Amino acid sequence: MKKSLFVLGVAAMFGLGITSCNKCQTCGDCPDGLTFTEEDGTESTEVEICEDDADSKEEYDAAIALFEAFGCTCN
Repeated sequence: MKKSLFVLGVAAMFGLGITSCNKCQTCGDCPDGLTFTEEDGTESTEVEICEDDADSKEEYDAAIALFEAFGCTCN
């Protein structure tokens, strides 16, 4: 549960609801029990992260690294 809330916080920072991105990665295939909470409250097993939503390339790369550190696959 704590992992899900932490991931949700990171996802919210990047405004994942925006889909007009130039460079995006979808992170999924996470370990059992790790899910993402959508803005409408539903749970999902994938999340899309877009570089345009981050304040800098470094923050975008850090978010990808964080999801991968949890055991998710991003591509």
